[in-house]
Amino acid sequence: MRRLSALLAICTLAACNLDDLTPTSVVIRTRIAGVEALPAEIGLGESTTLSALLVHPPGDAPELGQIWFACLESESAAGCLGLDLGSVLESDDDDDAAPPPDLTSGDFQFGIGERFTYTAEGELLDEAWAALEPADRVEGLTLLVAVNYVERSNEDLQQLLIQLGAALQTGDDATLELLTAELTGLMDGALTAARRVVISDKSAAAPALIDCPATELLPNQNPTLAAVRLHTEHDGKDGGFPLGPITFVEPGTSLTLRPELSEEAREDYLFINRLDETECRREDPYFAWLANGGATFGDDHTFVAEDGDLDEVAGRPKTNRLHLPEAEEFPAEGLDLWLVVRDRRGGLDWLEWRLLPFTKD
Repeated sequence: MRRLSALLAICTLAACNLDDLTPTSVVIRTRIAGVEALPAEIGLGESTTLSALLVHPPGDAPELGQIWFACLESESAAGCLGLDLGSVLESDDDDDAAPPPDLTSGDFQFGIGERFTYTAEGELLDEAWAALEPADRVEGLTLLVAVNYVERSNEDLQQLLIQLGAALQTGDDATLELLTAELTGLMDGALTAARRVVISDKSAAAPALIDCPATELLPNQNPTLAAVRLHTEHDGKDGGFPLGPITFVEPGTSLTLRPELSEEAREDYLFINRLDETECRREDPYFAWLANGGATFGDDHTFVAEDGDLDEVAGRPKTNRLHLPEAEEFPAEGLDLWLVVRDRRGGLDWLEWRLLPFTKD
């Protein structure tokens, strides 16, 4: 069991390594562009389902499996509550070392597959929640969920964990040694990303009555991308038309693209600050553009236009310019375009398209 605890520690440490997530619009290597939680914020006993967007060079996505790990962050945000990494990693056989975590509780939740569902339950969560002042439960506790893409199919990972469980039950130390080393090797080369999910109770405090479209404290909602419109005018002020999942484009040209958000994406919400003052705020989503196959963008990120921005229509998402490679450099299988929208409280959504080359000849 202590060897499995070491694997927990490895997963936890991997979740905190975000050095490879530097935003860039040019996709020249496989990486994780975002992790979405549905819903974006939950309460005690509620569940959220997470999925990740893997972007890659032209061609089919690589055959990778996903290992998920959920960690309730400590107050210092330097580790997981209830998981003593030092004691876990120091010794395999020291009787005085801290006991391994109880994997049957809700405190340490794992998953394998394209999606992972976390449920806000467990003794550690209950204890941390009870220690909060009622007013602090409005912003609540923070959960860190990591996804690790490894070079093994999800089916093989499931079988490996079944074998690991059988070895634990029978006390087969030799098999445990081999399987743990195998999983550890997979984690060492994993593509890793993490996102935070808030566990809160928005009914734990009453906001002051202020002039605001929102009238109560509400959890964050994910923004929704309705479409991306392709414009014939450079400034994007014409109506445009929706970009299809598969669209034929002329190599060597540039496209003007504008995101189309759902009406509720720019949500108004109430916030109680540290001075116990109620503020009326508005989510202003922003966009990360990504493409492979030699395509480049005018901007890595664009934003929702504000009042006074003379180059845009106020309140509409700003356009971006996509520059396509010349015919001799355009991938025959087409290139991929991704758009990720985020809001300031952690909400996220994305869409993706395939662009195929054609010529006028």
